[in-house]
Amino acid sequence: MPVKSIKIESAASRIVLAVLALICVAAAFTFTKWSLANAVSVQADFKEVAALAAATAPDDPQTHLISAILLEKTFLPEDLQKSLDEYEKAAALSPNNYLYWLSLGSARERAGDAAGAEKALRKAFELAPNYSQVQWSLGNTLLRQGNAEESLSMIRRAIQSDPTLTNAAIVAAWQIFDGEIPQIKQAIGNSDEANAALALFLARQQRFDEAFETWSALPADLKSGALKRTGEELANQFISAKKYRSAQSVSAGISADESKKTSLEKITNGDFENDIKMQNAGFFEWQITDGAQPQIGLDSQVRRGGARSLLMIYNSTDGKNFRQISQTVTVQPEKSYQLALAFKSELKTSVGLKWEIVDASDGKLLGASPVVSGASDWTNVSVPFSTAKTAEAVIVRLVRDACPAGICPVSGKIWFDDFNLSANNR
Repeated sequence: MPVKSIKIESAASRIVLAVLALICVAAAFTFTKWSLANAVSVQADFKEVAALAAATAPDDPQTHLISAILLEKTFLPEDLQKSLDEYEKAAALSPNNYLYWLSLGSARERAGDAAGAEKALRKAFELAPNYSQVQWSLGNTLLRQGNAEESLSMIRRAIQSDPTLTNAAIVAAWQIFDGEIPQIKQAIGNSDEANAALALFLARQQRFDEAFETWSALPADLKSGALKRTGEELANQFISAKKYRSAQSVSAGISADESKKTSLEKITNGDFENDIKMQNAGFFEWQITDGAQPQIGLDSQVRRGGARSLLMIYNSTDGKNFRQISQTVTVQPEKSYQLALAFKSELKTSVGLKWEIVDASDGKLLGASPVVSGASDWTNVSVPFSTAKTAEAVIVRLVRDACPAGICPVSGKIWFDDFNLSANNR
């Protein structure tokens, strides 16, 4: 392709071209300096480096913002005012960017300038009214100034936009309203997600009755769906506090499998028609400790009723190892009960096995079955017991009598089936 040249003969034309060239060079230099300063500020770890970047590109709001952040981190009195000045410059240089106004508002709040903080945050809200962080920051600033009505409206909007702010909102509302639940609910809104978070928070504050009431009012489908994780945490809070009936109700509500739901005053999987878990069983399911003796499983060949029974196989020369099987069952206080079960034994042992019922809260023995030993066909066992005034749950557990000689070999098989708990009022 032929190259064409343009001859510029007049002095005026040469001057114009020279000026244009200088402008291009200056623009390129300015752009390069700005870009370099911006890149340096973003990577800066020291306030001196950030200050140099801000001085190199004084019209770049980003360099001033980074300088402000690093100055503030020193916590030196002289740097705090410099930091605030840098926040001011950043917002002034980019007046249509809500992030700079948001940063300025937060900085003014930390500096104790409530009115200035509100002004900056209102500007951020004007520029970005649908951003949750803007709503949250403005709402909290207004709340600290006593403007409850507008602040709560902002906080609710923020939670709707970003549900992860719910817990922080509850904490703030709890402190401001001194634990008054109606006012806290008004502050955070009445969404199911907010109420679920509030229920968990109340449990952590040991206000268990209010926590349970709040959780119970939620839709059943959400408990076993979107709110299941919160329900698991809530149940654990109740268990830790030994509020077993509340824990059992919550656990049943979050279970999507009807056949595996636990019930008040009922042995779970007492007929062993469902599988048992050797590990990670639910709190109200059969619990089996680790170990080699005895072997524990389900037997479909020998059973009292239904399709399966629980089989335990012993082959121990000293009888020292003993895996325990137990279940926590919720009960009513001051009530009489009967634990019924059946067993079949082919054991050879010098010590017997028996089922005990103990209070889950204090471990007090409430009842025990006759000792199971030797060989027998299917035999029915009934264990009467009564609960205390404060009872929440009992533990049904298989134990072994003490070995008088230190060595008590045990071998053979034993089957259990048809566990049932029946209750009668005193």
